[in-house]
Amino acid sequence: MSTHVELRLPRVEIDVPDLALVPGPVPGIGTSDAAALLDAGGRQAPLSGLQSSTVEIAVRLCGDALALAVAVALVRPGWAHGVLWLVGALASFAAMGLYVHRLRMLALDDLPLVLMGSAVGVAAMSLSRPGGVRVAVAEAVLGGALVVFTRMGSYALLRRWRSRGFLSREAVLVGAGSRAAELVTRIEQHPETGLRVRGVLGGHGLRVPGAPISGQVAHLPYLIASGAVDTVIVGDTSTQEEWRVIEALRTCAGDWTEVFVLPRLPEFSRMSDDEIWGVPLQKLKQRRSRTQMVLKRVVDLVIATAALVAVSWLIGLAALAVRLEMGPGVIYRQERVGLNGRRFQLFKLRSMRPQPVGSATEWAVNDDRTGRVGAFLRRYSLDELPQLVNVIRGDMSLVGPRPERPEFVDQFGLEFPSYCYRHRAMVGLTGLAAVEGLRGDTSIAERAYFDNWYIEHWSLWLDIKIMVRTASALLTGTGR
Repeated sequence: MSTHVELRLPRVEIDVPDLALVPGPVPGIGTSDAAALLDAGGRQAPLSGLQSSTVEIAVRLCGDALALAVAVALVRPGWAHGVLWLVGALASFAAMGLYVHRLRMLALDDLPLVLMGSAVGVAAMSLSRPGGVRVAVAEAVLGGALVVFTRMGSYALLRRWRSRGFLSREAVLVGAGSRAAELVTRIEQHPETGLRVRGVLGGHGLRVPGAPISGQVAHLPYLIASGAVDTVIVGDTSTQEEWRVIEALRTCAGDWTEVFVLPRLPEFSRMSDDEIWGVPLQKLKQRRSRTQMVLKRVVDLVIATAALVAVSWLIGLAALAVRLEMGPGVIYRQERVGLNGRRFQLFKLRSMRPQPVGSATEWAVNDDRTGRVGAFLRRYSLDELPQLVNVIRGDMSLVGPRPERPEFVDQFGLEFPSYCYRHRAMVGLTGLAAVEGLRGDTSIAERAYFDNWYIEHWSLWLDIKIMVRTASALLTGTGR
């Protein structure tokens, strides 16, 4: 039977009656009323943001599959090899981001990625059919060309549907400066982006004619959670408003919510993920997909199991040394807080003598309670090796924010507003904050910063880099 710890998250004050609706005042907005905002103005309700994105992905996927199938039929490489190439190319297209939702749809933008995806199909086909490189190359060139032409037709169809309002996403702008007003004008003049501006949040009082939403940035969590908007564009904001946006995205944003940031100097911005009629936008990475989570879990299981087998002899020797120095009680169990505040029992090799009964819980390591063996174990982090069992059990991941004791979670959650957001991800055997030297009696604010940075920039490659840096720290003895 699991026990949950109540995390004291920083509250976002949302005074719903202050959320003005145009035209005319409305005393309040409930969850059901938020859906009615999508139909303001008497227009036919379009598909929701998630549904419209799914339709657009399906159109592109079907078009690509048809183009590749035609290429296979014309080149005739053999049924089995043709299917292998088609599946390999489509999988590589998906891995390269050719099926993500985009505001700007231009087939020529896809050409480099289409050629790379076709090359992956060539490699797969060549391995399965020695001597068939020429056929594979011909199929890749023809298939790539047909995919580009098919996408030209698909994008023309999708832009038309967007312009007619069949496929749209409900957008709200955060920050009511001059750039927001200009962006609203561009969106209205180019309905092929699929965006419908529902209003502007900010302290300057900018209102969009015909848009029902006008309020403060503090209303953003409510609007996202209720489903009233599924696209957020962050423009001119103050420092306080930026913090409100961060809170909203950390607590409410889901996989279906797209968040774009307007660069400070858009005229000179060289990095952009999308654009609205020449205005570059940077798309913020949102929560990890289920596929990514499954992949991370599989990697955890494989590496943790192999590592536990490989270092079992070392754990045995360390346990014997602890037994000789400190007596019985080699494995130390301590309650820690994990993903979403769930408590679990963390396993460690004992490195300190038991604390006197009735004494206060210690935060930093007490050298008076640490013997020679314990100091050696802690220096090389050998006392952490039993946590491989926690990883296999699913309590922890190999990489993530380090788990903390419940009493300190409550304390730090009150002192540092961003601390509790680190429990959005599974805690780890090692983490970014740890390899940056933030272990033991170090700044909690800095730890929370790096933990949240890790969560919001996660990738499998980032995990690999952290594990390599951890191995380097263990070998050099730069642990606690």
